[in-house]
Amino acid sequence: MSLSPINPNDKLSITHALYAGATGSGKSVATRKMKLIKATDQVVFWDLYGQYKEGEFLGRQVRTYSTLKGFLMAVHAGRKTKQGFKIAFTPNNPPKDKSSIRKLFLEVCAIVWGMGNGKHPKTLHFIAEEINRVTVSSGDEDSIYGELLEAGRKFNLMVHSVSQRLAPIPNTVISMSGYKWVGCQNLVSDVERVAKELQVTAADIMALNKLEYYFKGEGFGNVKKGKFRF
Repeated sequence: MSLSPINPNDKLSITHALYAGATGSGKSVATRKMKLIKATDQVVFWDLYGQYKEGEFLGRQVRTYSTLKGFLMAVHAGRKTKQGFKIAFTPNNPPKDKSSIRKLFLEVCAIVWGMGNGKHPKTLHFIAEEINRVTVSSGDEDSIYGELLEAGRKFNLMVHSVSQRLAPIPNTVISMSGYKWVGCQNLVSDVERVAKELQVTAADIMALNKLEYYFKGEGFGNVKKGKFRF
């Protein structure tokens, strides 16, 4: 599959986002509530386990496709318009081994990359769930996923990476995500990396309860603590 984005535009101001926290910490809630995505935006999802299947996102129905061809055709049709949409890829029989899951994920990334257009009136948001299942190194992400993170901005693409853990994911994801949402953690190694990135103490991270979080904006020192309430 060979698709290429068009109309590179260095004037675009887009910053990727990372959401990291243990199961039940509120990661998926954060993608909705941190106001980085609007209901009227164009959004696609890597949704291996069907979290959004037959569901909604920001009050809008998510259309789920189980084949790469169906997903590609739907996103391509959507990008021809100025209308918002919510489109997810969820395979009927997700592979079990990590190498096969990664291969499938990178094929989805290639589709998203090919939908980039620096002159499109709408940013294409890409929510990638459970990236700790599809990455293989804590170093550089040398793949189309890494290219999305490093060059997606100029093609009007914003990546939202969601992970249960922070310690094992690539430096590329962390360094290229100007927005960082961090919920409660379970492992000391994750706590140490989180604290370093947010410039808070390990004790601050360890004290987080479910639905409590730290959120870091662009630059240094721009960190706030919050809690989701329903």
